[in-house]
Amino acid sequence: MIMKLNTLYLLLILVLSLVSCKDDVVEEPIPELDYLKITLQPVLGANDLALNDTITTVEGYKVQYTDLKCYFSDVKNGGNTLAQAGLFDYKQNGTFLLQAVGKKGDYSSLTAYLGVDPAVNHNDPSAFPNSSPLNIANANDMHWDWNPGYIFIKVEAKVDTIVDGVNNLDHFVVLHVGTDAFIQSLSFSSLNWQTVTDHLAVLPLKLDMEKFLQNGAQTIDLKTEHTTHSAAGQEALSIKVIQNFKDAISTY
Repeated sequence: MIMKLNTLYLLLILVLSLVSCKDDVVEEPIPELDYLKITLQPVLGANDLALNDTITTVEGYKVQYTDLKCYFSDVKNGGNTLAQAGLFDYKQNGTFLLQAVGKKGDYSSLTAYLGVDPAVNHNDPSAFPNSSPLNIANANDMHWDWNPGYIFIKVEAKVDTIVDGVNNLDHFVVLHVGTDAFIQSLSFSSLNWQTVTDHLAVLPLKLDMEKFLQNGAQTIDLKTEHTTHSAAGQEALSIKVIQNFKDAISTY
């Protein structure tokens, strides 16, 4: 009987010892990741521009932009890649362009394609990860199945080209530029990332739709230059549209 009690006593001590040791284990906290976010704000000169705002061009046309979209891809600083791609969709996502893991110090400058990197532009869009902006579920109407490839930029609008004081926006503008021939390179230096929280910083970019229409001597007249799908015979307008779009993007 005494031996049984001693055995039980020893087992109880062993159990208590194991529990005590387990309680003493301190789990290391999982470090929180740092994120960088890029936004793109359409503007008209010094003022923010919302879809369906009515603006007046230098020709006196009344214009309402109904859709503004574009891809950035291969976003990096030298050997540091921030993101494979980002999709700006003003109607659906506001000013959001992309967000990825990264530290401000690694991205004091950025280069990117305006459009989709030719190395992946013709890949199967359903093969990208579900979270990728290049996945067909996210790309949606920014991918041509007949091409095949992605639409790099999309500008759509309603325009009144008759200067008579009456807003009759019955002239439709559809500017869709893609294909490897028209891809553009972007470069930004001396970047001022804005700290939002301890683990999130934002780089605000702007898209000046006034400069898009009149980039120095390279003017887009929406009355006569209103449609391109980057097809044969539309090369001159396609290159003008994407070059003006590129030059309209800048830091604040």
